[in-house]
Amino acid sequence: MNDIIDFIKRRFKNDCDWLSGNCYYFALILKDRFPKGQIVYDPVLGHFLFLYHNALYDWTGEVEKRFFVPWETFEEYDQLQYQRIIDGCIK
Repeated sequence: MNDIIDFIKRRFKNDCDWLSGNCYYFALILKDRFPKGQIVYDPVLGHFLFLYHNALYDWTGEVEKRFFVPWETFEEYDQLQYQRIIDGCIK
């Protein structure tokens, strides 16, 4: 089984709003456990994901490919939306 999916299934059986409000923190947990991955943001759906070996993950497991922007460069992509995300989702 995929190491990330195994980690999610073993540790996160209960939904703590991982898809609606805590997706940044879930991606951060995955980044801490799998440091070679990257936190990314889907500006269309307004959702943080974790990118690892060209696959995207959230609390549901692996998700289909979609448009995303690496979070570390998102401020350059859209400074206003970046600040809105910081204020509304991260703080």
